[in-house]
Amino acid sequence: MDKQKNNTCPSVKSVSKGFYAGLRPQLARQNRAARLAGLCDWLRIPSVSTLPEHAEDVCRAAQWLADYLHGLGLERVDLVETKGHPIVHAEHTGLDAPTLLLYGHFDVQPPDPLEEWRSPPFEPQVIGDDLYGRGTADDKGQFFALLAALESYLKTSSRLPVNVKVLAEGEEEVLSPNLPIFLRQRKDDLRADVVLIADQEMLDPQVPVIMYGVRGNAYLELEVRGPKRDLHSGTFGGAVDNPFNVLVRLLAALQDGSTRRVLIPGFYDRVRPLAAEERQLIAKAPITEAVGLYLTGAPALGGESGYSLAERVSVRPTLDIHGILGGFTGEGGKTVIPSKATAKLSMRLVPDQDPEEIIRLAEAYLRSLLPPTVTLEVRVIGTAMPVVVDTNVAPIRFAAQAYARGFDASPVYLRGGGSLPIVRDMIDVLSQPGRGDIPIVMIGFGLPDDNTHAPNEKLHLPNFYKGIETVIHYMDIMASSPFSTRIPRMGD
Repeated sequence: MDKQKNNTCPSVKSVSKGFYAGLRPQLARQNRAARLAGLCDWLRIPSVSTLPEHAEDVCRAAQWLADYLHGLGLERVDLVETKGHPIVHAEHTGLDAPTLLLYGHFDVQPPDPLEEWRSPPFEPQVIGDDLYGRGTADDKGQFFALLAALESYLKTSSRLPVNVKVLAEGEEEVLSPNLPIFLRQRKDDLRADVVLIADQEMLDPQVPVIMYGVRGNAYLELEVRGPKRDLHSGTFGGAVDNPFNVLVRLLAALQDGSTRRVLIPGFYDRVRPLAAEERQLIAKAPITEAVGLYLTGAPALGGESGYSLAERVSVRPTLDIHGILGGFTGEGGKTVIPSKATAKLSMRLVPDQDPEEIIRLAEAYLRSLLPPTVTLEVRVIGTAMPVVVDTNVAPIRFAAQAYARGFDASPVYLRGGGSLPIVRDMIDVLSQPGRGDIPIVMIGFGLPDDNTHAPNEKLHLPNFYKGIETVIHYMDIMASSPFSTRIPRMGD
């Protein structure tokens, strides 16, 4: 590792000569350097959507994107204010050709803990073949690969092979509260034949993935309150219920310690049974226990009994506690009974679980366990619907063909373990009567060890460059192929 070259990512101003050299999709070395420089400029903006102190930075990231798209020559670029963070919408249309909608997000997770980063999170660094920095994999880097494909076309032939619309938001990491409103208000402007999203991981640099589903989410904050103020545990211990003690008992009652099944009554009632055909499809993916141990560094893997690792991280629901706060957590000791204690937790959901119903069930269960010595408040931080899309439509097959050209490899088909709240909204709002659900094509160029949402987030640059080529191929294939009807399953 010490022998690897460590470079500060270049500024876009330092790359000029040969910026558009080379023909698509065979990108010249100078062209790659320019794209990397542009991405690094965007990454330097700390667009952390969940922290109010970074609201201005999210706006700056939106403006950077709007300026970039305008510079490409897109004839319409809108920076739209919302009640939260802004949305960028752009388009290059007017052709007698299909329309492709590119979706991505430019907000990022907080970088904490800062001391664990090998380099400053918002000063992108190239180390070996990897680009380190917050947002490199999730999602600025992957989304920028889509945009760089547009640039390859527009800067070499001044036209695109298909109509293209761009939709980017600054609130994906906070469960997209305002984008559904924008979709409904501007649905005519956003009409498209296909939605292409790059916000996923490959299994490794040689095995690309097409995601045909994402899990939903129900994110809650629990607050248990007891005495009006903090109390001395020697004077009042044994006289009042400690809110922390109660909270810990409630949390422990949510999951079976042996089977890891969620204990909320009714939690599994609407879980769609896993068909044998899909189970066989998942089993083809090289997701093994050894891979899981390598990626996590855990002494042993856990999870719900009776399911493979690949199934546990994709098609089964989960419950996880993300943070507990209350009492005294500083150095040394302080014998205090806190007046309140809080916890954040989320439940990843699968079809046909509804987050609103799951929240009602969870709250009812928690209140049934609550002693009269404390009160409980349940706050909803965010929700997302689970989605499974039809893989037997031509636009998804085009992605497989594009991967074969860009990565020289056939993809595997998997459901994703994370959540993309906007996918369900896009299907509901943008699908046209008589044409079925709008095809949502979910691809990606990240890797399982990219440390998304963690310190030392990175993007494997060979994947980034191949990803650009893959999107170029996708547009070429889309322009030359009919895709309006469902096509037979493989093997039919």
